[in-house]
Amino acid sequence: MIELWWLSVPVIISLFLGLKKLNSSLTNPLYKALTNPVFITITLIGILLVSLKLPYTQFASHSQLLSSLLEPAIVALALPLYQQFVHVRKNFLLIVSSCTLGIINATFIATLLSWAFSVESQLAASVAALSVTTPITLLVTDSLGGIASLAAAMVIFIGLLGALFALLILRLLGVHNHQAQGVAIGTAFHAIGTAAALIEHPRIGAFASVAMALSALLTALIVPLLYPFLSQALL
Repeated sequence: MIELWWLSVPVIISLFLGLKKLNSSLTNPLYKALTNPVFITITLIGILLVSLKLPYTQFASHSQLLSSLLEPAIVALALPLYQQFVHVRKNFLLIVSSCTLGIINATFIATLLSWAFSVESQLAASVAALSVTTPITLLVTDSLGGIASLAAAMVIFIGLLGALFALLILRLLGVHNHQAQGVAIGTAFHAIGTAAALIEHPRIGAFASVAMALSALLTALIVPLLYPFLSQALL
């Protein structure tokens, strides 16, 4: 069995920093989106594990240090929030309203698609709360009777899509306001999208941070009440 020391923390960090430098050197919005360092790093590591038939459990044990830094990294997102607090405070009620509408809309669309494709109730419950961080998604999905592992995988996938294309799509739609961009990303694409927004601009990251936190709280309150009503009406 091939040892995974070469694929652990030093190589992951080196790969990420190299890709980040490449990404920052690009000016074309499409190329910049497609070379997101988080997405490319995950993809390359995944390809190596699969192609060389390396055990994920062994890889995870070697890279445990990085996994343990996930929670402090999320807490560190409070720094841009503090730096932009004056702007956030002025728009707090608008942010709460936007997050609430975003969560209701995401839950409704997920349930509507589940009805349109005639999926099983357990699968429908698994996609009802995918716009928030993994721990909240797991709790809400479990309370709805969904498949927690599927929900966790979908949350990560959605976050990566947001990191890749969210800013590009918002700009194509004519949304150039930093506050609006941040709230949209934080509500829909949680921590991974927020990290990408923070790299783009501190103000976008600040609004994404507060929207992400509010969305987590509101999802835990709204989705367990809203989804049963929608599922009875549509499923």
